[in-house]
Amino acid sequence: MNLKGGKNFQCLTALDDLDYIPLDSISYDILYRSIKESLKQVGKAYSKAVIDHICRINRLSEREILTNCDLFEDSMYRLFGHGAVSIINKVKVLALRHSLMEHKSNLTIPEIVDPALTINDVLNEIRRIEALDFVQKMASHNHIAFLYAHQDSLIKILSEYFSSKDAPKALLSENPDNFSHLNLTSSISYKDLFGPITGPLKEDAVFKLHNWISTISTSSKRSNICARIAEDDATWWIRNGCTRALSSIELSLCRELPQSTSILCAFDISKLTPKQLSTMRAIIGSHDYVIIEEPSFTVYRFGKPTSRNV
Repeated sequence: MNLKGGKNFQCLTALDDLDYIPLDSISYDILYRSIKESLKQVGKAYSKAVIDHICRINRLSEREILTNCDLFEDSMYRLFGHGAVSIINKVKVLALRHSLMEHKSNLTIPEIVDPALTINDVLNEIRRIEALDFVQKMASHNHIAFLYAHQDSLIKILSEYFSSKDAPKALLSENPDNFSHLNLTSSISYKDLFGPITGPLKEDAVFKLHNWISTISTSSKRSNICARIAEDDATWWIRNGCTRALSSIELSLCRELPQSTSILCAFDISKLTPKQLSTMRAIIGSHDYVIIEEPSFTVYRFGKPTSRNV
């Protein structure tokens, strides 16, 4: 397993251990329908025979196989060899058609006609659109984590998160000037907020951050619109030896998130070593929702009621 895949596995394992549950995705239903339709094009009896056979050899239900792209493709190759390619291509075309009809794809024409495009690519695009829709339309008073490794994914998530025209919008970043296009109400760097960083942050630094958040939240109360606050890469704390301070902040936000305020904490996990990433378990567990970029875009919710003072 390569380093990148190992980090993704670490994140997925942490989410499972912390009782996070993935939100339903229409991608599973689209895959299921596309496979059934592609096989039925040959004939109902043929379709039933193929599905019954792959269920029997895998000892799984029809639903379990036809909503798992990798398992379906593997079963087709085992059954038909190279002849499986034509079936898989039909499924891809139908999945793409359904995703377009459901307005769950922004793939360009060159991407669509590219022979290298796979069924999984189509499904991941659906999940990416669902994640973007989620951050744009989510209810107020939520604390969200976004685990990513590609800057373009971060830009798209932040663009949707800050898409409201009237809401107070604020960003904490190492380089706030990189996000001037987002038309933020307020943006501040760690250096401007805390002053020169010469060692682990003290309690007064944590107080400064809470005071900054409170200032944004107060403005949202006056406008009666939910404020949206974000941090573009909260691994800054870990990389600068401030993991304990970050844990304290995240836990306090979990317990007492300011009213009329949502906070999105993004983490560029590509900047962390596996050892540093292992320190994030409790930090991840302080969030109502967690969005992961890889191995495929997925939104997870915490599986237990959040105990929060309001």
